[in-house]
Amino acid sequence: MRIVPTLRFLALAVALAAAGCSAGTGGPAVGGGGVRRAALARIIVDNRTDRTLDVAFRSAAEPGREVVVGDVAAGARATVAPVLAGEPIVLIARTAAGHEFRLAARSFEIGAEWTWIIPEDAAFEPPVPRPPMPLPEDRP
Repeated sequence: MRIVPTLRFLALAVALAAAGCSAGTGGPAVGGGGVRRAALARIIVDNRTDRTLDVAFRSAAEPGREVVVGDVAAGARATVAPVLAGEPIVLIARTAAGHEFRLAARSFEIGAEWTWIIPEDAAFEPPVPRPPMPLPEDRP
């Protein structure tokens, strides 16, 4: 069992839950405290390839931000950390070499569960170079 991915999963789940709750984008209020459910959906990845894959998502509205939600061993099925619901996101599966298999932007309902089957013959594209992040002194 790998500790770092588990801690990363827990930290991400807490951060996403807090962000969803603070933004007020969740479902109906629960109890008298006005606590809302976070706007999240659950993704199960069925990795039918012969490679371990990192799974991430990007908001279609803010494509520069990416959140890695877990990894799935070759030939395995696993539930990754929750993803944003209620807005379009792009799901990405990435090999250790950086090659990507992406789905078109889609939205998930709050609280939904969806299985992403990655076929054994999935076409992974070479990594796309990303522009470097600007340094603070480069900003106006």
